[in-house]
Amino acid sequence: MSRSKTNDKHALYLASVQDPLGDVERISKIFEEKFSKKALSLREDFSGTFALSCCWVQSDENRSAQAIDNDEATLEYGKKNYLGNMSEDEQKRLKPQLKDTNSITEPCDIVVAFNFSYSYIHERKQLVEYLKKVHASLNEEGMMIIDLLGGSESEILEVQERLIDNNDQISPFVFEFERKSFNPISRVAHYGVHFKYDDGTEILDAFTYDFRMWTITELREIFEDAGFSKTLVYWEDFNDEGLGNGEFYATEEEENSLNWNSYIVGIK
Repeated sequence: MSRSKTNDKHALYLASVQDPLGDVERISKIFEEKFSKKALSLREDFSGTFALSCCWVQSDENRSAQAIDNDEATLEYGKKNYLGNMSEDEQKRLKPQLKDTNSITEPCDIVVAFNFSYSYIHERKQLVEYLKKVHASLNEEGMMIIDLLGGSESEILEVQERLIDNNDQISPFVFEFERKSFNPISRVAHYGVHFKYDDGTEILDAFTYDFRMWTITELREIFEDAGFSKTLVYWEDFNDEGLGNGEFYATEEEENSLNWNSYIVGIK
């Protein structure tokens, strides 16, 4: 199959950042380890194009998902490009909703907020209130899982880049994740995502973010204040080049590194 350039920022983001199939596998494994049963219902908060929710319902004929986001254009992209390519049965088990996450009360096994999306919430009180709503909506045996980045270089201005050359439809391109600013007092950082082809074609600031750089300690305390019985930390392992390899393991003590990724799991 021939490959070509695209200016579709969502397709480029999926190819370079997201791993929905791997996410489903990891989420499922953690839930089964904790509750000795298979998770069936998922809610994806701040879901964007909800690729994860699509993969979730496709992974098992008994699984259902809710995809919650407040950006209509992004949800419509997911409906057209992902949901529209699924079977009628799969579509019936997936419910994209243009709503505020705090308004959702339908119970589920798992709530996820990935791609650091909860970091748009900068105030501790607001984050506690959000997690309280999540806690109330979870089934009795339920959990929430979020991802987190950090490391000794996670607060300096830098551009991290990776060559993306593993997509059978999109020509090779460079993914850049730029930290444009970091305020050590508010702990708010401004990021930009850029996509660049070797012929000079580029999409600068395809996505921009203003994230509160929460720490693991802060987040675990916030989960506790929101009513969760306990939290677990899953650390991403590294490959021989020092890059994250997509394998996560539970831990309570780690050496700091230049950049790391982790999950925090809140158990109801």
